[in-house]
Order: sequence, then C-alpha cells, then structure tokens
Amino acid sequence: MSKIGVGKIIQMGAAKTRYLSIPSQVAGDDRFPFETGEEVKITIDEKQKRVIVEMIE
Repeated sequence: MSKIGVGKIIQMGAAKTRYLSIPSQVAGDDRFPFETGEEVKITIDEKQKRVIVEMIE
C-alpha cells in the first residue's frame, strides 16, 4: 500500500520557483524512490489536475 501524507507548496521570496514539501512519513518510507539533491522530471497533467514527479532515466 502506498504511503499518503499531506505536503505543502512553498514560495521563497518574489521568485516564481516553488518547492514541494514532502512529509516525513512519505519521504522516510523505504520505498521512497528519490535521493536528496536528485533531479526529477515534473509534468503537469491538466486533464486529471495533478502534478507528476518522476525519476529522470
């Protein structure tokens, strides 16, 4: 079963860059696929109103 948690979108200063905060119960799970500092692919799925975060192959 997938871990589910509530994250938060954070803006620092006046820049348009946003950061996604991932809760510890998700990021600390053994199945969490990302490492700190790793680059990821971000896709906006307008049809299903979601943002997809994927590993870069």
